[in-house]
Amino acid sequence: MKGAPAKLDTIRDHMRDIDRTLLRENLKLTFEKRAKKHLRALQMVEELRRAGKKLRQKSDGR
Repeated sequence: MKGAPAKLDTIRDHMRDIDRTLLRENLKLTFEKRAKKHLRALQMVEELRRAGKKLRQKSDGR
């Protein structure tokens, strides 16, 4: 298993950038609450996409 130490180093590098407190708080929620939170985030993304599209069309003179 020559690649094992390199894999561990890569995992450690990624773990440094992860906010585990947010993961823990999210896991305290029920499945339904997590699903609703995810749905709200998706709705926000869609709204941002629509707004961006509208701005691009406006700047193109349409």
